Amino acid sequence: MKKSNKQRRAEIKARRLERAAASAARLRLPNVRPRPAFAFAIGCEPADRLVLRKYNNTYGLLPDFYVARPFTCRDCGAEELWTAKQQKWWYEVVHGHIDSRAVRCLACRRARRERLFNAAPGANLLREQTHRLRALGAVKPNARAVAEVDAALESKWWSLRVVAIQAMGRWGGAENLERLNAFMAARPEGGRRYFSWARVAADAAKSALMRRE
Repeated sequence: MKKSNKQRRAEIKARRLERAAASAARLRLPNVRPRPAFAFAIGCEPADRLVLRKYNNTYGLLPDFYVARPFTCRDCGAEELWTAKQQKWWYEVVHGHIDSRAVRCLACRRARRERLFNAAPGANLLREQTHRLRALGAVKPNARAVAEVDAALESKWWSLRVVAIQAMGRWGGAENLERLNAFMAARPEGGRRYFSWARVAADAAKSALMRRE
């Protein structure tokens, strides 16, 4: 009996998920690290550790290879596969943090973007303010722009403060560079203070300075 395109796609997807699960299980065995030949055989992608080290502040080990990861979509519950190539793009091109993971399928990501894009003004204040700060960071600053960035640094949203620090890095100038270096100098090490705004600000300042190099 001839199978439809939908049935064939479902079978291909199921086989990919099985292979990914088997590869992940093999990599979880004690003392098993993907050597080049082995990594190629299970469909891994080599990681550029220099790029990862530049855009990640982590005490954990950086990967040598990316291997496909099966996951369940947070919104619709579908079983999906985050391929090794998609991970390489996310970590090394977009510079996503090495600890971040895929949580939504493509259809749900597109639906979520559409909802956010079509939201009424004020419905997503954080997104609007983030876009505003990024636009300010792309042009020469004036007194009003500086005041907005200073106000954002006092926001309850840490993510908005990080965007403000990024804007300061794009502007440059002796005063902004001095403030970024001050954030870095105040970085706490270890203990309860590790998960604090001071640490996040220091890491954001370091990334902003590195992007200027």
